[in-house]
Amino acid sequence: MPTSRLVQWGAIGGVIAGLAWVASGVVAFVFPGEGSGPVGSTSSNLIESAHAIAAVGMLAWLVGLNARQAPGYGRLGTASFVAAFVGTALVLVSILLVLTTGDRLGEPVLTAIFGSGWLLGWLVGFTLLGIATFRAKVLPRWYGLLIIAQFPLVAFAASSYDVGGTLFGLFWLVLGYALWTRRDTPTEQPSRLR
Repeated sequence: MPTSRLVQWGAIGGVIAGLAWVASGVVAFVFPGEGSGPVGSTSSNLIESAHAIAAVGMLAWLVGLNARQAPGYGRLGTASFVAAFVGTALVLVSILLVLTTGDRLGEPVLTAIFGSGWLLGWLVGFTLLGIATFRAKVLPRWYGLLIIAQFPLVAFAASSYDVGGTLFGLFWLVLGYALWTRRDTPTEQPSRLR
């Protein structure tokens, strides 16, 4: 698949992630006081389904972002992409396990999988990916700063499903849209000193 198609699909993935996060916030608003509710409840299943869709969109966005920047962001970018991708995949696995098995695996197992993904992908991976994006200068520098801001925003979203989920969704809509508008922009090559 040509790089521009990967970037295009990544941008669509970012928008899908944004819409799914907004949907989870709306569901939390519709079921006030329940948050995500007990495992297996309607609100829990709807919110976790939206989170699964968002995680898949985030994975697609990561692939598109990597395709857009790979030549310009070096080892740090590659390592941070892998960390963010694996971490997000672990979060997705934990969400899918909750949806398919409920809490039969036990909370410690599910928490370990989710926590590993959260720390590896969303704290370490996305933060370093933001730094690599900022340094690569392939996308605007504010884009890298937005990626770095992802972790504090997701922490807020976890504490307040309705408002936080909606804000996190708007954040991902911006990331997806900005990648879409930059998908065909020529890559700015850093100048080399001789």
